[in-house]
Amino acid sequence: MKTKTAKQVFISFLCCLICVTMIAFSSPTLIFATSVQETEESSEGDDSEKEEEKSDKNDEEYRQQISDLQDKQSEIKKKQDALNDLISGVKGDKKKQQALANSFDAQIEITQEEIAVCEEKIALQKKRIAQKTNEISSKEKNIDENMQLFRERVRAIYMTGGYSDTTNSLIMLLSSTSVSEFLTRAEFLTRIAEHDEEMVNELRDELAELEEEKAELEEEKAALEEENAALLAKKEELEKSLQQAKASIQDLAAMQKEYEENYEELAAMTKAIQEELAEVYRNLNTSSAEYVGGEMMWPVPGYSKISCYYGWRFNNTDFHTGIDITGSGVHGAPVVAANTGTVIHTNYCPYNGYAYGYGTYIIVDHGGGITTLYAHLSNITVQKGDIVVMGQQIGNVGNTGWSTGAHLHFEVRKNGSSVDPIGYVT
Repeated sequence: MKTKTAKQVFISFLCCLICVTMIAFSSPTLIFATSVQETEESSEGDDSEKEEEKSDKNDEEYRQQISDLQDKQSEIKKKQDALNDLISGVKGDKKKQQALANSFDAQIEITQEEIAVCEEKIALQKKRIAQKTNEISSKEKNIDENMQLFRERVRAIYMTGGYSDTTNSLIMLLSSTSVSEFLTRAEFLTRIAEHDEEMVNELRDELAELEEEKAELEEEKAALEEENAALLAKKEELEKSLQQAKASIQDLAAMQKEYEENYEELAAMTKAIQEELAEVYRNLNTSSAEYVGGEMMWPVPGYSKISCYYGWRFNNTDFHTGIDITGSGVHGAPVVAANTGTVIHTNYCPYNGYAYGYGTYIIVDHGGGITTLYAHLSNITVQKGDIVVMGQQIGNVGNTGWSTGAHLHFEVRKNGSSVDPIGYVT
């Protein structure tokens, strides 16, 4: 009986020792690991939802921006198609060449629009790639962190004999004071195991989703990079064409040759243009105030070459009512108001050719019957009724109307009649 009692005492002591050890080391580790993991998962869950919302918003913005750019490209294509139809509809090589010349400024305008859209699309696609790359990096980091936490959790449970049914049952049996306590502990450990199984499944799903997204991104990046390369090549080609166009200057000899070869037609056309302009002046509401006074500013700063002066030209067969200002690279150069005044007339005509007269032009009233006219523009930056000050940009040099190269036709008129501008400008 004494020997039996001694064994019972020894077993009781061993149980107490194991129980104390479990309480001191095992349980806190399990509970701490579980509670910390669940807290972090809850926080990461909120962050994950925010990241997904941000990603969805970025995707929606990107789709909308791409759609807007595609609409712009469609509009540009319509303009280009209309221009091509106009040229292709002309019969005969000579007339076709003239039609090409007629569309010179219109083609430049379309080209500039194409370049702008190309640049915008390239920038947008680069931003898209950077965003998707950051999103994937963030997800990879999040999965790595979760995996590390899971490893630490499994290690802690393993060190305390977790997940081993035989060992766990023995430890819990020896450390339990009752069957009820044993069952409670068994259920707690089972829930931990179930939770970890869920974590493994979630990590597996996240990894699969990540790999899928990475594959999609690589595919999208490849497509975007291919499109970017095509856009950059197109942009380079367009800019080269644009620079060649801008490098052209007025060829007065070509104009004279054209005029002499088609003298009767062009003489009649010139007369009609002047009559049309005279009618414009008759219908203008010019200011009754006195002339603002002072010398006028040179209308194309940085370009001083005069290719044709005021007066008779082409062997005294055509009277030039202004001066033509040109120079290398003049196409697109800013045209400024020669003096302070009010914009009283604008005319927009993007085509080139003698049939289109002054092309795109502006008339500014300076009071006292003095007006200035700026012709063959590629662009107008003011509106009728605007008050402009000396030196303010009102347009850009172009090649519209009857013009054989980029230049500004500048006139000064007094009570509707042309006078030599040289006497007015500095």
